[in-house]
Amino acid sequence: MKKRQRKVWLIRAAIQLLFFIAAPSLFSTAFAGVKSVFLAIGGGQSVTWNSFLDITALLLVITVLFGRHFCGYACAFGSLGDALYELVAFIRAKCFHKKKKLGYSEELVHKLQKVKYVVLAFLLLSCVGGFYSKLQGMSPWDVFSMLTTGKLPKSTYLVGTILLVLIMIGMCTQERFFCQFLCPMGAIFAIMPILPGALFKRNRPKCAPKCTLCKKRCPAHLDIDGDTVHSGECICCHACAATCPRQNICLGGVTGSETEKNINKTNLLRKFD
Repeated sequence: MKKRQRKVWLIRAAIQLLFFIAAPSLFSTAFAGVKSVFLAIGGGQSVTWNSFLDITALLLVITVLFGRHFCGYACAFGSLGDALYELVAFIRAKCFHKKKKLGYSEELVHKLQKVKYVVLAFLLLSCVGGFYSKLQGMSPWDVFSMLTTGKLPKSTYLVGTILLVLIMIGMCTQERFFCQFLCPMGAIFAIMPILPGALFKRNRPKCAPKCTLCKKRCPAHLDIDGDTVHSGECICCHACAATCPRQNICLGGVTGSETEKNINKTNLLRKFD
C-alpha cells in the first residue's frame, strides 16, 4: 500500500511541478474571466468574450466532465500549498519525531469550507458595485503571480503581500488550506454539476469493518460515496484511492449498492435458467 501511495504522490508531484513551471497563472487568469463578466455588468456594458474567458470556460468544462483535477494537479497556488504542507510534515518527522501531520477536525474543515463562498460573493459584489478598483494591491494571488514571473511586488501591494504570507502560514497547518477555505475559483468549481463518472466511488461491501482510512486521508474529510453533498469539495488528489488497502475506490466505479443490485440480478437470472 505504501508503494502505491508513494507512486501516486510522485506522479502527482511531477505533474504539479510541470504546471507550476509552465503555467503558474492559470488560476488568476481563469478568475480574471469571471471578474470581466461582473465588471462589465457593474459598468452597464455588454459582456464581450475575451481570452480570459477562454481559460475560464475550458476549466469549467474540464471540471464538469472530469472533476476538479485542475485543482488537484494543475493549480500552481494549490501546488504551493501542497509543497509547504509536506515540508512542514517532513521537518516535524525528522526534527521533532512527530509522524502525525497537522490538520483541523472534520467539523471545523466543513465549517471553514463555506468561507470561500463568502469571499467569492464579496469579490463579485465589489465588481458589480464598482468598488473593485479600490481593492487593487490587496490580492494575494496577484502578488503570487508577480513572484512566479520573477517580479517583486511594489509597496502598493503591501496588504496583498501580508495576506499571502498569512495564507502560506495557513497552508502549513492544514492540507489545501487556501483551496478549501478561501479560493473564490474553488467555490465556483465546487458548485459545478460534475458528471457521475467523474466522482470517486467505493465498493462498500468490500470495505474492512470500521475502516475509515480514505476519509482520514482525504484533506476535505469526505465520505467517498460519489453522491455526498460535499462531493464538489473533492479536489481529485486520488489520495483516497491510493490509501485504500483493498483498492475499493475508483473514479466512476461501481458502488456497493450497484454491486448488490448486480448480484441480485445475477442470482435471479440463475433461478430461471
